[in-house]
Formats: sequence, C-alpha cells, structure tokens
Amino acid sequence: MIVTIPYRFIEEHAWCEKYFGEYLPYAEDAQYEFTVDEVEFDYTDLKDIVEEYTDDIIDILLSDRRLVKELLKKMGSRKIDAKALKNEKMR
Repeated sequence: MIVTIPYRFIEEHAWCEKYFGEYLPYAEDAQYEFTVDEVEFDYTDLKDIVEEYTDDIIDILLSDRRLVKELLKKMGSRKIDAKALKNEKMR
C-alpha cells in the first residue's frame, strides 16, 4: 500500500534541533486521516481487504442496485453463471 502524506502536514508536525553539533529530527504524535484518493492499493492489499471484510463488501454490493448491475455485467463478461456456481457448491 502506498500512502501520500502532504508535505505541509509533515512540516507542521516535525522539526530538527541541534544536539552536540548534529541536527536530530523530532516529531509530534499526530494522526493524519487519509481519504481513498490518497491511498494506492496493490492487488495483494485488495485481496487481504476482501478476505477480511467479505460479508461487509457483499452487503454493500447488494444494497446498491447500480453495484448489483455492475457485478452481474462483470460476471456476464467473464461467462460466470451464478446458477451453475450455486449448483456446483451444493455437490
């Protein structure tokens, strides 16, 4: 996962002090809340998230008609038959 922290945030919460002729970095404890736009997930990250939150993701998908249509469209383009999957799981 790659996260971009704005330079201004770091500048506001970190500083350097001279200590025995060397500059040492210091920082306050600070929390920065990231938005989805500021985070870049790789495939492994997404897979881990899906495995951990499968039920929540399914609930979100099924609660929005547009997302259900997108899911069905994607399943159709990959030639996945939901009824065949259901019958296969019952065996």
